[in-house]
Amino acid sequence: MISYEDILAMQEEIVTPYEALQEFISSFGASVDPRLWASLVDEELKELYKETPNTAEHLKEYADLLYVFVGLDLTSNENLGLLLPEDERKKTTKLMTRAERALQEYHAYYGEEKTARAFSRVHKSNMSKLGDDGKPIKREDGKVLKGPNYQPPNLSDLV
Repeated sequence: MISYEDILAMQEEIVTPYEALQEFISSFGASVDPRLWASLVDEELKELYKETPNTAEHLKEYADLLYVFVGLDLTSNENLGLLLPEDERKKTTKLMTRAERALQEYHAYYGEEKTARAFSRVHKSNMSKLGDDGKPIKREDGKVLKGPNYQPPNLSDLV
């Protein structure tokens, strides 16, 4: 018998990573500084490797890494060499390569459908980060922080 959760999962809106990040950046006035996004990729890559694969926590960190990786790609794109000094560009390029390998590995591990669902839920969760005044709360470096209405994603049914 199909459960209520199964019906909700079938109705779940799946967003593409680039559409999601465009919405997040424009809705929250998020930073377009590739240095911030690179630091977030580094942070999420470390968090991914702290978790055990095939757990909800690992799947969330994988989706988080994909999220910030796309943010870095959108903000740096082909102009990375123009925006960063050579030493920073090399460091960022190496970081992106490591992150891309991890993303490929876990995309193969979780598959297209789980990846898409997890990413969409993380995006929905990220869009709930507004403060009580309806405005984003930002850290000094521009990172959007969790507000009082933040709803963490539930990924337990995906693993």
